[in-house]
Order: sequence, then C-alpha cells, then structure tokens
Amino acid sequence: MERLNIRGNADITKKYGILGIPWDEDASHGRPGSRFAPEKIRQNGKWIFDRIEEGKVLDLEDFRLIDLNHAEVCDFGDIEICSYDHFETKKRIFDKVKSLHEENYVPVILGGDCSVTYPQIQALCEVYGNEIGIVHFDGHLDLLDSTPIQGEFSHSSSIRRAVDRLGVNPKNIVQIGCRCYNYPSYYEYILGQGITEISPRELYLSGIEAVASKTLDIAWKGAKAVLVTIDIDVLEGIYAPGSGANETGGLTTFELQEIMKYLAPHTTSFNVTEVNPAYDVNDFSSIAAAKLFFDFIIHHYEPTKRALDAKKN
Repeated sequence: MERLNIRGNADITKKYGILGIPWDEDASHGRPGSRFAPEKIRQNGKWIFDRIEEGKVLDLEDFRLIDLNHAEVCDFGDIEICSYDHFETKKRIFDKVKSLHEENYVPVILGGDCSVTYPQIQALCEVYGNEIGIVHFDGHLDLLDSTPIQGEFSHSSSIRRAVDRLGVNPKNIVQIGCRCYNYPSYYEYILGQGITEISPRELYLSGIEAVASKTLDIAWKGAKAVLVTIDIDVLEGIYAPGSGANETGGLTTFELQEIMKYLAPHTTSFNVTEVNPAYDVNDFSSIAAAKLFFDFIIHHYEPTKRALDAKKN
C-alpha cells in the first residue's frame, strides 16, 4: 500500500491523520466498488505529494509557497474491516478516529461508502460532546430513517442517525448540493428539524464566498467542533463519473474545491466518500478526491485571509 506521509523538520504545529476505510457493504441502494477507493485515491494523491521538495510546495491557485516543515501528515493505512459485520467495522472506525482526535491529529478519512460518516461523527461527539456542526456535501440527503432493504445504518442514513442517535442539533447541519427530486416526507422533516439546504442553484447565484460565510455561521453557532463530509456525487457526473449514485445538475470541481478552501481552516474532522473506481473514467473521481483532501490539508494548515474572514462568529 502506498502511504502518503509528510514529516516536517521543525516544531510540529499541526498534525493530520489519513485513514482509509475500504468498506461498501452498506451501499445497499448504490453500486458496490467504493471499497477500492482509498488505495486509488492514494495513488492519485502521490502525484501531488511527489511535488513537495525540502518540505515546501507551490500552491499555484493562490500563487504562494507553502512551507510544510511545521506539519505532520501521517498515513495510518486502512481500517481492518470485518466483512459482513456492520457494527464491528463501525466500532473499529469509531475507535481509530477517536484515538486520532486524542492524539491531536485532524482526521482525514478516505471512504468507502458514506455510512462510514456516522462513526466519524460519533467519535467527534465522544471527544467534543454533541454540540457539533456538520457540513454535508452530497447529491442526496442521507436522511433515510429505515427500510427493510437498507435498515437504519446504510449509506443513506448517516445524517439522520447523527440527529436521532447522537443528539446533534439539526440547526447546526448544512447540506450543500442535494438536488433532483425526493420523497415528500423529507420536506416536513427538513423544515421541522431546521436543517439548512443549499442547492447547487443557490451556490451558483449567491457565489462561493457568500455561501461559505453562511455555512460557517450556521454550522459553528454554539458548536465546539465541525465535521465536513464530502460524498463525491455532489459533483456533476462528468467531473466524478465513478460514484455510488450520480445525479445530474451538480457542482463543478472548481466550485467544490474553492468552497472547501473557505471551510478548511474552521474544520475539525474531514472525509471524502463514495468514490467508486469500478465505474470511474480515467480516474477522474479519484483525482478529484485526492485534490480535495490535499486542498483541505493545505488550507487548514495555512489558511488564506479570505477564509479566516469568512467566519464571523
């Protein structure tokens, strides 16, 4: 397994723990294959890591030299999953992510289907209490209660379980990119709970900076920590053909990476999920995921002024 590590030469001020989760047993209404994503994302991330010389890398998009000599990026490999045992696997994810927090690493999780988000939220709540915010990028709501086929802990239920099992305040949840059409019952649930929906249309019309500022205000209001979770199908299918379930009308890669740069400095835990190499084209989805997690690390480690100014409270 290719590992992606950075060890600075000076006093370490920020630490990031990469953890792969090769799990897709809960993609019951999607396409299996995301178990292969962590290694494929690493392979594509290596192109970026190889450009680090003497602890420095050029950020062409903001045209600045990033000195990583005060950073540690430690790739902890993949969780050892327990095939066909959802609860044991999720316990292992919870335990490892919790230990990353306790050792002062910012978790950078590479899924796997997005059911892995629930134990990551659970670990965040264990460390910070349930006063947390969630920023959820996805083409789908992940608010399913339960069905005979999917049960209560599938890749369609992570956000709902965070509310009803972990007590996360839904008024601190922002969902960005959900689209197309869905069941009427979700309308009443979203309104009743106070979850904030930001459609691709709102992002396009309002602009990245305005949406980032709004998102941070909502997610951080009274919160002690914030998780950012990205299902790769938040992107339009042409940018991420290899996903669990594509929906038309999604974000562009540029929009997603730019808003992430605003959110990164204010994020406590991060993941990218649902990359499916079995359905990908020329690794487009894995390349996007690799860029996103490296963007997260760089902009968390050395934020831009515009990103620091975006959080008002």
